[in-house]
Amino acid sequence: MRRRRPTRDELGISLVEILIASLLFSIVVVSVDASVTVVQSRQVQVSDRTQALDNLQVAQQAVTKDIHAAAASPVWTTPAVPTSMPGTPITATTLAFNASLGGGTPLINISLTTATHILLVTCTGVGCRPGAGAGTVVTQARIANVDSSSLFTLTTKEVSTTANSVTTNAFFFTTVASTLILDTPKVGAPKMFQTNLSDPNIVANNIEFACQDALGAAGATGSC
Repeated sequence: MRRRRPTRDELGISLVEILIASLLFSIVVVSVDASVTVVQSRQVQVSDRTQALDNLQVAQQAVTKDIHAAAASPVWTTPAVPTSMPGTPITATTLAFNASLGGGTPLINISLTTATHILLVTCTGVGCRPGAGAGTVVTQARIANVDSSSLFTLTTKEVSTTANSVTTNAFFFTTVASTLILDTPKVGAPKMFQTNLSDPNIVANNIEFACQDALGAAGATGSC
């Protein structure tokens, strides 16, 4: 009697086929895992960028509020108010001045430390917050990973007054342009994209009023 040759279905799956299927499955798993990793990484980057932008906006709001409230007296500390008209706008990474806040004139310090890439905004003294004393220091904003190219540009106005043939010149920082740049990590901060936040015309209201008063005096010339 002649034996019937088994069909392919009856023979089952060969070892070679199993190996090929296993290889294909491994490739699919690796591809899916890589895709998931990329998606997760991008989600983290977006989250970091959003948080960084939020922090930058908080810092910019603090800077804007403080400059708006800058007091005309005592005069601006850092950078020092010039005694002659500068040929170019004055730029700085550190600002120090007194501000009219909360019934007091606390000292405001806005400083970018280029070595650590940290921007710090502090308020010291009465008026920083309810109940603050002369030695109270309030941190209004502190953000890391701020690019060292961030800076403040101060506009200087001059008023000359002549009385009895004697001319006196007064100088005022009436506006400040703020440019804050949050860049790629410099000191181990989370990965993020470059973000630039600018306010080109922050008016120091009290100083502007003082400039206008000086310009309104008899014999005064200049601009505010």
